[in-house]
Amino acid sequence: MKSRIHTTGPDPNKTSAVDSLPLLLLAALPLLLWLFDGSLMALIAALVHFALLGVAALLIAQGHAAHQAYDAAPVAHRPAVPRKLIGALLLGVLVFLLAASRFTHALPALMLGLAAAGFAIAAFGFDPLRHKGLNDPAHIARSRADALIVHSDAALRDAVDRVGALGHQPLTARTEAMHGATMRLLRAFAVEPERLLGLQKPLDRFLGLVEAEVSRLEAGWQENPAQATRLYATRLTAMTTAFEAGARQRRQRETPDAYALDADLLVERMQRERAA
Repeated sequence: MKSRIHTTGPDPNKTSAVDSLPLLLLAALPLLLWLFDGSLMALIAALVHFALLGVAALLIAQGHAAHQAYDAAPVAHRPAVPRKLIGALLLGVLVFLLAASRFTHALPALMLGLAAAGFAIAAFGFDPLRHKGLNDPAHIARSRADALIVHSDAALRDAVDRVGALGHQPLTARTEAMHGATMRLLRAFAVEPERLLGLQKPLDRFLGLVEAEVSRLEAGWQENPAQATRLYATRLTAMTTAFEAGARQRRQRETPDAYALDADLLVERMQRERAA
C-alpha cells in the first residue's frame, strides 16, 4: 500500500507581520538627521543604527521564508540558524542603544530593549524548534531505499571501472549494460520503497557475486585473457538473468498483475529520458 503525505502550503494571499518590514525601515528615517549633525560620532552612530536595523530586517525576512518552506514541506529539518530570533534580538539592541542616549541610567534603556525584542518575537514568531516528519515511517523507508540505490549504483560503477581498466571494450560494454539494467530494475522497485527494501538481501548477494566475478576476471586476465573473458561474460549474464527473474517472481507474488513491473520500468525509463 502506498503511503501519501498531504500538506497544505502557506496561503500566498495571507498577510503577516513580515510584510510590514518596509514600514519598520521607514520608521527609522529620522536617524538620517544624525548624518547632518556635523559630528563624527553622530555619523558613526547613525551608520551603526542603520546597519543593525538593516541586518535585523534581513534576518527576519530570511527566517520567515525558511519558516514558510518548513511549513510547506512534509519532512524538514529545523533551521540551523534561528534567523527570526537573532533579528528580533538585534532590534532589541537597536532600541537599547537609542534609549541609552536619552537616559542617564541603564535600567530603563535595558527594559525598553528587552520589550522591543519581546514585541518583535511576538510579531514575527519563533523559528521552528523541532525537526519535522523525520520519524515518519514513510520517510524512514524512503531514506533507506535511497541509500540502498546509492550504494548499489556505487558498487556497480566500481565494477564497470575495474573491468574498463582491463581495456577490453566489449567486456566493458557488457558490464555497463548489466549496470544499467540493474539500476533500472531497482528504481522501478523504488517507486514503493518497501518493495525495494524487501529486495535488499538478494540484492546484497548479487552485488557480492558481481564483485567476486570481477576479482576472478582480474586474477585470470594475466594468465589467459580469452578464457577469463568467456567465463566472466557467461557468469555475468547468468547472474543478471537470475537476479531479474527472482525480482520479477517476488513482484508477481506481491502483485498479481504480470505487467506491473514492466509498466514501472517503462515509466522509470521515460522519466530518465525526459530528465536527460
